[in-house]
Amino acid sequence: MLTIKDNDTTNELPPFLNTWPRMYSFVLLNLVALILLFYWFTKAFE
Repeated sequence: MLTIKDNDTTNELPPFLNTWPRMYSFVLLNLVALILLFYWFTKAFE
């Protein structure tokens, strides 16, 4: 039977930005920037 180790991956830091809130903020800001960029492209090339 497979078991999950206590120290498996639950306490790891993200690959960059050093904290999870910073990582989530980066991802959300990136998403907002992409949405705005695609909106601008849509309006510019209508």
